[in-house]
Amino acid sequence: MIRLLLGACTLIFLIEASYFATHRTKMYFGLPMKHPASVKTISQLWLVIMAAMTLLAGAAAISLNLPLIFATLILGCVVELLMAISVSSLLLKP
Repeated sequence: MIRLLLGACTLIFLIEASYFATHRTKMYFGLPMKHPASVKTISQLWLVIMAAMTLLAGAAAISLNLPLIFATLILGCVVELLMAISVSSLLLKP
């Protein structure tokens, strides 16, 4: 059961990484790009972070190592929070 849940977590990270890969020059959520250079930079940064989280979650799903699973889930929650804050603050910046 844990392996399936970690697989779902890996899939979520992969979808987010692919979203950042395809939206380096596109609008986020249909909002106009007020700072295109900043959007490209932050997209590349989160692409690398989400790709690393995808690999980490995949390794945790395969190994079933309990400390690695806990570290992945805690780090995933923190990374998701930081991603939401940074992207929304960039989009809402005047």
